[in-house]
Amino acid sequence: MLHELLNFFGRAICHQIDARSLHISGEVMAVCARDTGIYIGIFSTLLYLHFSKQKQNVTIPSIKISFLLLLFLVPLIIDGLGSYTQLFDSNNIRRLTTGISFGFVLPYFIYPLLSKKSVEHGSVPVINKSYDFLVPLAGSVILGGLVYAGQPSHLVLNTFIIVTVIAWFGILASFLFPFILRLKIKLLVSLMASLAFLSFLSVIHIMILS
Repeated sequence: MLHELLNFFGRAICHQIDARSLHISGEVMAVCARDTGIYIGIFSTLLYLHFSKQKQNVTIPSIKISFLLLLFLVPLIIDGLGSYTQLFDSNNIRRLTTGISFGFVLPYFIYPLLSKKSVEHGSVPVINKSYDFLVPLAGSVILGGLVYAGQPSHLVLNTFIIVTVIAWFGILASFLFPFILRLKIKLLVSLMASLAFLSFLSVIHIMILS
């Protein structure tokens, strides 16, 4: 039942083509290799920022750093367009790698918007030291390597990815409820909105394929 539930939510964001997905212990991951990489990257950067920046007043990266970060989006765009237009063949390790490159960048632009502290005086860019960039990148690469090697189990990895997907959409949904001031209520409403939206997308996906 858990396996089916994970696949249900994975279907909301992914085509779930077997050949483009990682196989762990003979089982296909709930999302493709590219999406797996994206959410590994998102998780790594969010985790780092949560523990290292939660007590700081942060804002989005400087223009120079932002440009550098945006360059990390390019490999996935090239690989994705080239693959879907059949200009060249891709493979799962390339999909996983370009997904990580894309995903770990995104929280740098979203995390500073989560707190009202980001608009207070005395805020600093979310990346102000080299390890603010290198630690999440290293964490993403290590996690990606473990996943590609099939560690840990298929069920654990699928659960990790889908929970990250739900949490990420919950974070994005939280911007729809600025009028909710109590944090716990806002988190609950955002999580419910995330689950509802992903469920809707999954049902639409099923209807299209049926």
